[in-house]
Amino acid sequence: MKCKRLLGVGLSLCLLLGGLTACGENKSDMPDLSSLGAMTILAREDGSGTKEEFENLAGTQEKGATAQAQSTQDVEKTLASDKNAIGYAAYGSLSKDSGVRLLSIDGVAPTPETIRDNSYPLCRKYSLAYSGQLTAVENDFLTYILTQGQETVSQDYIPVKKTQTFLSDKSAGQIRIAGSSSAASLVQALAKQYMAINPNAKITVTATDSSRGLTQAIRGDCDLAMSSRALKDYESELLTAQAIAADAIAVAVNADNPLENLSMQQLTAIYDGQYKQWSDLSK
Repeated sequence: MKCKRLLGVGLSLCLLLGGLTACGENKSDMPDLSSLGAMTILAREDGSGTKEEFENLAGTQEKGATAQAQSTQDVEKTLASDKNAIGYAAYGSLSKDSGVRLLSIDGVAPTPETIRDNSYPLCRKYSLAYSGQLTAVENDFLTYILTQGQETVSQDYIPVKKTQTFLSDKSAGQIRIAGSSSAASLVQALAKQYMAINPNAKITVTATDSSRGLTQAIRGDCDLAMSSRALKDYESELLTAQAIAADAIAVAVNADNPLENLSMQQLTAIYDGQYKQWSDLSK
């Protein structure tokens, strides 16, 4: 009983004194950030599935954001050129030699293993959404993605199904796909491989953003919508979504920034605007 009481007291003190720092995390362990200045806090463009999923998972409305990036490449470019920048992007879409540093969140780094077991705090899935019933060629293409196509998924992302052999029924027709720019490169690769197997199919993939793609699918302006976020309630009532890959949202800084880890509380506070200077993290 005495041990339990002491534990309760310690937890209470941690909650009272910890402030924005996670319990068990010592600010004295924070690297020297005195050489850095005011934070450049990057958000993604409105409509981005990565933006909406980041806000949902991190519990922020990003009121502290000071700049906006239009794509993963835009995030990488800004981070590589601005030592004070922090941003986020799709883990599977980041270039391996982009000159940025990926941060651990709550001590967990984004890796295929931590995405697979969902231990990294910012995991999410890519899905293809559609209205009504699939046509024969759409069903054949989706079957390919969830069988043989999972081998392609595994090259940069985490598969959602086991790789299996695939035999196309050679259905003919056109498939119009639009939506998430984060998922577009993967879907383009899958479409190209499928059309090599089934030359009767013609697939076009247009990268916009998740919200626009889902709206187009609802209106019938595209056949499949790529989404990198969970569907909203009204979207789920109008569309059927099939997960095709698992990924994560990586938080990154300039390679010269010595920071390696943030607690989720600190990350949220940065994007809420509670931290302005990098040195504030050490106070």
